[in-house]
Amino acid sequence: MIKRVTCLKCGSVLEYDNRSVHEGNRDFEDFDCPVCGYTVDTVFTDLLPNVRVISKNENWDKKI
Repeated sequence: MIKRVTCLKCGSVLEYDNRSVHEGNRDFEDFDCPVCGYTVDTVFTDLLPNVRVISKNENWDKKI
């Protein structure tokens, strides 16, 4: 199932797929925002979540 979340640090909208192929091999996997590196969420899956940026907050300043 594809889910959308907003990064709490930079405000970018992210999308990831949390489905599992082999239900018995699931574990918790953290995923980071590709824009700022903040750990956005933890997913219970058997794969590494593939995260993509839907919209980047252009006003976010990396110095903050």
